Parts: sequence; C-alpha cells; structure tokens
Amino acid sequence: MPCYDKSILKLIVTDFILVKADILDLLCYLQGGIMAQSNLTAHEVKKINRTKVFQYIYEQRQTSRPDIATSLHLSFPTVSQNLIDLEESGLIEKGDFLESTGGRKAQCLLCRATSRIAVGMEILREFVSVSVIDLYGTVLAHHIINLPYSNDPYYFLEVCRALNEFIAALPYDPSVILGIGIAIQGLISPDGQTVTFGKVLGHTGLSLSRFQEHLNYPCIFLHDSKAAASAQIWFQKEIKDAVYVSLNRNIGGAVILNGTVFEGNSLISGTLEHMCLIPDGKPCYCGKNGCVEAYCSANALREEAGESLELFFAKLRSGEANEVRLWDTFLHRLARVISNIRNILDVDFMLGGFLNAYFCPEDYETLSCLAAENCGISDEKVRILSGSHDDQITSIGAGLYYIRAFLEQI
Repeated sequence: MPCYDKSILKLIVTDFILVKADILDLLCYLQGGIMAQSNLTAHEVKKINRTKVFQYIYEQRQTSRPDIATSLHLSFPTVSQNLIDLEESGLIEKGDFLESTGGRKAQCLLCRATSRIAVGMEILREFVSVSVIDLYGTVLAHHIINLPYSNDPYYFLEVCRALNEFIAALPYDPSVILGIGIAIQGLISPDGQTVTFGKVLGHTGLSLSRFQEHLNYPCIFLHDSKAAASAQIWFQKEIKDAVYVSLNRNIGGAVILNGTVFEGNSLISGTLEHMCLIPDGKPCYCGKNGCVEAYCSANALREEAGESLELFFAKLRSGEANEVRLWDTFLHRLARVISNIRNILDVDFMLGGFLNAYFCPEDYETLSCLAAENCGISDEKVRILSGSHDDQITSIGAGLYYIRAFLEQI
C-alpha cells in the first residue's frame, strides 16, 4: 500500500470537504429555484455566500461561526472557508470567546470597521468641511480647510493640497480609502462629474476634474442637501418616506422614498427652494421672484431681522415683540411650503441644517399645526421630525456614497 505524507492527505480531505460543502450549498440554491431562475454558476453562488457571510457579520456587529451557519443555512465548511477569506482580506477580525451556551465557547467575529474608509467634503462659501468615516459611518477624523470658495485654479490646488496633507497624517493606509465624495451646492449631472446649475457659488459648469487632477482617489460630486438626507436616513433607518428640509444659510431639500433619496427624471427632485411662495415677491438668486429661498432660508431670516441669528433667537426666547413677530411670520411661511408638498406626497417631514438647532419643541408643534391648517383636505397634524443638526452631517453623507457602494458590491 503506498505511503502518503500526512499533510498532503489533510489537504486532500479538506478540499473534498469544501467541494462537498459547495455542492450542498449549490443544491440548496437549486432546490429553491434561485439558480434556475438566475442562471447562477457555482462561482457566482460562492460569491453570493461570501457576500452573505460578510453582510451578516457587518449587520450583527458581533457574532460567531455557529450563529452564521445557523442563520444563513450554510454548511460549517462553507462558513469557515469564507471566514478565512474575509479575515485574510482584512475585512473581519476575531475577538474574545463568547459565553458558553452549553458546549464549547464560540469565538467572537467582528467586522473591522476601518478596513475601508471614505472621505466626505462639503464645499461652502467660506470654508471646506472634511470628514473621514468608517464602514459604519462613524467619524474618525474631521478637519476644516479655511479657504473661501473661488473659481480660480489656485483654490482647487490649495484645497486639494490641504486635503492630501490631512489624509497623509491619518493613521490609515491610503489603500483603504474608497474615495472622496464632494458635496456642493447646486444641481449635479447624472455621472457626478459636473455642476449643471450652481448660482449660489457662481460655479455652473464646474468640472470634477478641477479637484480630480490633484487627488489620487476616486471622486464624485453630490448635491449637498441630498448628501445630508442620505446621512439622516443612514442613522435613522426607520425613516422610509419623508421630505428632508435643509435649513441652512440657503434652504434646500430632498425627497426620501422607500428609505432612499429619490432623484427624479431630471435630478431636480427636492429643490423646494425654488418653489414659488409669494408671486412677484422678493428676488431670488436663481433670477426669479418669490421663491421659498427668499423667505425661508437662514439668510432671509437674518436679513429681515437685521441682526445675527444668535442675537435674534436670544431676543426671541426672552419674548422681544419684534423677534416674536418675525419668527411667527417665518413659521407661517415654512408651514405653507410643508403643506403644499404634503398635499402632493403625503409623507413625513424632517428638518435639518444649522437653523434647526434653534428650534424648540413648541416650534415643531406650531409648525405642525399651521401646516395642517393650510391643508384643505385633512386637519390631521403633519408629522415633523428633527434631523441631526450636526455640522458634519453633509460631509458624512458625501463619504457615505462610497461606503454604500462598497457594501453593495462586496
């Protein structure tokens, strides 16, 4: 009888077990009709299994091999092989042993949140806000680049130089950076390469290449309000259908349907700032008159009050008559905007942006009641939620573009 090296025999047996496991998993797909319907190959089934295993670990945050096998209905050898692959790829790591439920203690498995990271930028008139986030959207680092926006080549060179220096100082290998999402005011082309309408900063026609030529990472332009809305629903997953109202210096919005930001046929969905509120009213930067922007933005409130917002709200809360009157007018106008949109979409509303930080519970109650009064069909109060008014929410949302893409295709 021939004599075989034990290590070779072990490899043969292991390969046989793994092949057998793949066949069993393949039969499960065939039995369910999935492979027949989608013409999946054995290789594709293995890829699906890998994705399922990683996403389960990611969603559970802390799990074990037996739990994965039971929950996903996969064989132990298949789970083990995928765990080896994911650990070698640096996507997962082993933790401590879990408490025993009667048998051997299972080892804890965790997603390595920093195995991939993304950078989000928010381009503002006076400065640039930069956030670095992990696979869960947790902010790892934040930086402000104090440089006023300009269409001059020097601006793009200096912003990218400062960004590259910031990235180089991070305690992460550049290879784990998925990309840089750039949130900016204005409408964006479908491919994320061009600003197609940008009158706030005077940057209509701006090409992504102005940034890309100085950066060695994938980049994309994103509409600022839509980036903020995508971050809001990332952290508040119970929100399925809503309109996000961004109350920043300029007002903006985004429509959320079925838990995702709805773009619309021409990518202008959510641009409530240019709805006509008062015909032939105050001029708007878009060139029209009477737009919501001219009455319901933080800039409009500050101009009408003739003082800083900090001083305005301090006087308002102390009961100063002029400030009370101005705020009442502001809420009535905003309520009309909400009511008009509600009559079409019949969804919840979420307020965000730095102006939202000044709202108190009574303001929300007043706004909800006023919006209901404006509706000629139903007197039911409008559900208005408070989004995060974290000043990083837009840059976080910009970075989440690449996090979502990675999680969907892994």
